[in-house]
Amino acid sequence: EMATKNFIDMVNRLRRRRSAGPVSWATAVKFLAARKFDVNRALALYEQHEATRHREGLVRFDPSREPLKSELDTGKFTILPTRDATGAAIAVFTARMHHPQMSTHQTTLQGVVYQLDVALESVDTQRCGLVFIYDMSDSKYSNFDYDLSQKILTLLKSLIIDTESRSVVRKASIGDDILPFFIGCVNHAVMTNREITFLNNGCYWM
Repeated sequence: EMATKNFIDMVNRLRRRRSAGPVSWATAVKFLAARKFDVNRALALYEQHEATRHREGLVRFDPSREPLKSELDTGKFTILPTRDATGAAIAVFTARMHHPQMSTHQTTLQGVVYQLDVALESVDTQRCGLVFIYDMSDSKYSNFDYDLSQKILTLLKSLIIDTESRSVVRKASIGDDILPFFIGCVNHAVMTNREITFLNNGCYWM
């Protein structure tokens, strides 16, 4: 309880500088639980989380209004109604459904964030983590957006999950012709101490 009070005090000081309202007790507990109630580490996660969302315009949006409504209707990003063997939620981004000329980065990321926020309301997801599948099967060069992929991977690193009990896992099914572009994105976006292993049907790293 003391850790939660300390976290709320520190966060609310930051929020007052932006004329934002106070953080709720429930939200504070989510960030603290994700970092085993280490206040300093939870605060660092909060700051990373907020910085990413403000930078990409992911703070206020309405899923019932365009263009976000149409983006969600495409189904290019979805949370599956099942979990993996460890209890982690499973999210899939289907690259072949993405057309960069028809959807801005901001709108695509809003669609991702909206669904991730709903998934992360689950205590099981906060505790067990998230499997992210970047499915590039049957996709073409015209479907691939290097900058967007970097932003999605950066967004995943700021999720409010207990990364000590289970790291965020990202998995990709990648065609041979697109693989070099995706690996270039991975090398820029993930932690340098993450290990990449190539499988017959793509790559897996955690």
